[in-house]
Amino acid sequence: MTRTQNRGARLVIITWLATRALLLGVAAYIMTSTGASLDQVLTRWDVEHYVAIASNGYRDPLDVAFFPGLPLLMAGFGALGLPMVISTAIAAQAASGLAAWALHRIGGVWMACLWLLAPMTVFTAVPYTEPFFCAAAFWAWERGLNGRWPQVAVLASVACALRISGLFLVAALGIMVVTQASKPFVRKLRDCLWLLVPAAVLGAYALFLHQHTGSWSAWYSAQGQGWQRNLSWPWDALKATWPLTAESHWPDRPEVPVMFRFEIVSVALGYVAALWCLMKRRWAEFTWVAVNVIVLSSSGWFMSVNRAVLLWFPLFGLLALVLRRRPKSSGARAAWNVVRVLLLAADLALICWWAYLFGTGAWAS
Repeated sequence: MTRTQNRGARLVIITWLATRALLLGVAAYIMTSTGASLDQVLTRWDVEHYVAIASNGYRDPLDVAFFPGLPLLMAGFGALGLPMVISTAIAAQAASGLAAWALHRIGGVWMACLWLLAPMTVFTAVPYTEPFFCAAAFWAWERGLNGRWPQVAVLASVACALRISGLFLVAALGIMVVTQASKPFVRKLRDCLWLLVPAAVLGAYALFLHQHTGSWSAWYSAQGQGWQRNLSWPWDALKATWPLTAESHWPDRPEVPVMFRFEIVSVALGYVAALWCLMKRRWAEFTWVAVNVIVLSSSGWFMSVNRAVLLWFPLFGLLALVLRRRPKSSGARAAWNVVRVLLLAADLALICWWAYLFGTGAWAS
């Protein structure tokens, strides 16, 4: 590595350590102010579903909405006599570091650091699928860019065991193969065949659900019954979400309307990132972002889009491009540096706010 690359790698490591320390500080504050244990702070929302699946299997019909990868990891920790939630949270720190490392290789230090500094970065540090999926998916992408398709197959298979987004990853990787102009047709065909491996993981879960429930659409049905995620046009989903941004709709829960406003912003950012990829003719990245944001914005209402932003790594490349711009005049440069410092301060405050909401059991998406 060159000296510049070493400095960049150190900055990514420092950012990773700083964000982990900040999140740990928020958790410590919650524990001291509420008397909650660390296990209680971490066991919020979807974590309860993952723990239930890891402990008892798919007993609740709605739990089939959650893929088995993370519960299997938790069950593995439990089989070793380790606390499932805390052990998985520790593993999440390693996974987030691996994801940032992959982004550093894909798009450079700014992309990696901005991903770590995302306002909803708490979801890269708790027992959710995001840190593990991002680690597997980003490294699959990096390996694909370097033509290591057997490794892509393994990494994408891990991603497909964690969440439905693995299906979109396989599609985007397929576009990556097809659009690699320097390769002959036979080589492209051979590389595409490797993607049958992660596709088989998705097929295996679909087959399991059919045997378990008797329905091929069990996952979709659970999403609709438990989280009102039914197919709709994006403008209809926006109409359904907009009233939820009013404070009068949530008189005793002031954080909820703010979170739904962020959902709308996240959808908008997703479409902007997809359009940017399209304009740059980054076909694989366009496919990855576009399919994700279209599906999430066509599901009855905008929910959990905020967390999904962590998956859209091209968005952080776009943000890096904007933030790295250097005005020509010294006065403009000084003003721009002040703006960037203020943005960083606001971002750190948002990180703490998001983490506090999650750790106290308030609505955080």
